Amino acid sequence: MSWRTYLVVAGVMLGVFEARAVGQSTSTTTELSQLMAAFSKMPGLEARFVETKRLGLLAQPLESRGRLYFARPGLLLRRVESPRRSELVITPKELKMRDEDGEQVIDLRARPDVRPFVESLTWLLAGDQKALSAVYSLQFERGDGHTPWQLTLTPKAEPLAHLIAFIRVIGTGLAVSEIRVQEKAGDETVTHIVEANPARTFQPAELQSLFGVPGTASKKP
Repeated sequence: MSWRTYLVVAGVMLGVFEARAVGQSTSTTTELSQLMAAFSKMPGLEARFVETKRLGLLAQPLESRGRLYFARPGLLLRRVESPRRSELVITPKELKMRDEDGEQVIDLRARPDVRPFVESLTWLLAGDQKALSAVYSLQFERGDGHTPWQLTLTPKAEPLAHLIAFIRVIGTGLAVSEIRVQEKAGDETVTHIVEANPARTFQPAELQSLFGVPGTASKKP
């Protein structure tokens, strides 16, 4: 998996962010802050996803299916189960990318140029809106309980700004249903969340088998 591909993957996984758009009402900002606060209380996550990529060089879109796991404090696994198995594992220290061709490991402590993009995934799931707002400019449109809310975010700086035009997240309440990534080159990736458990906890053996790190059982913060 190339680094460019990882950045697109990172964008796909982003779900809820702080909004600081010009003209945004105080009530809208408050609602989004409350939403982020709810995410910050999430002990862990397990979810299924269906992802569709539309590439300019291909006549037909590419579809993949898999599962996402998140555990505090900053552990994330994105496992593609079909059509070709691959895994992306993030820990506070490193990024691992594994597929049928082998494994690549990046020491995040030695890569300050890419670490913010990698950690943005775990910032999101931990509800850390201060860290997220340092990387993205965002605009939030609230729903009314019957219509979904939408969050559009634009990368502030290179190298992500060179690759991604915007990321649009759609959801109702605390449930994210769709994440759309539009690349500068015209390619598009749409991820549908079809099943999620935001109350997932992990035993020490699971932390080792899923993320490759020892630890105590996860619990609510």
